[in-house]
Amino acid sequence: MSYNIRNCRGLDNTLDIQRTADVIKSSDADVIALQEVDSVTRRSKGIFIADTLATLCNMQAYFSTAIEYKGGKYGLAILSKEPPQATMRTPLPGREERRTLLISEFSKFIFACTHLSLNEDDRLTSLAIIDSIAKNTQKPFFIAGDLNDNPRSQFIKTMLINWDILSPIDEYTFPADTPKATIDYIATLHSNAQAIEKFSSKVVNESKASDHRPIQTTVILK
Repeated sequence: MSYNIRNCRGLDNTLDIQRTADVIKSSDADVIALQEVDSVTRRSKGIFIADTLATLCNMQAYFSTAIEYKGGKYGLAILSKEPPQATMRTPLPGREERRTLLISEFSKFIFACTHLSLNEDDRLTSLAIIDSIAKNTQKPFFIAGDLNDNPRSQFIKTMLINWDILSPIDEYTFPADTPKATIDYIATLHSNAQAIEKFSSKVVNESKASDHRPIQTTVILK
């Protein structure tokens, strides 16, 4: 699953961590990429959002800082039912704000989370960094996140040189109440094609808990 949670602040502008946790729990996903995650910021009342969600969902949480923000930090998180064997954090460019890549390695696959820049040059540079990491792994590699570009963009066309997008590209994910754009994705390397089988994929019909709708993909590892 991938979900830009908007710091658990819904379109009603109410901070409601339980509401976000309920969306996550209803997915029953094994591993989840979260974007726009606060860590003890004043905006989020000093709460470590990732750990709180993990507790509510009975999962493990791993956080990666993108920037310092309002007394705390702001970035990404990965939630997982099983603890990963290893995690890695890599900085990515973003001229409007710094970005980050969080990678968790599990026994049979590797799962990465990111939230890319609003600037196309920074997105393309980030893609080159992600490609260089993914191509050197021996396990099926998945990436999930808010990529801030639409399926017909030059950036996504460039991404498709090495990646297969598993999530729906014909269903909109943003804004959550009246979706008009697809900017959230789950993808895997072309080289993983023989190791996985896509079983199902969907945009979750959730219109209040965040300004993005979650996306979910089920794959079978052969």
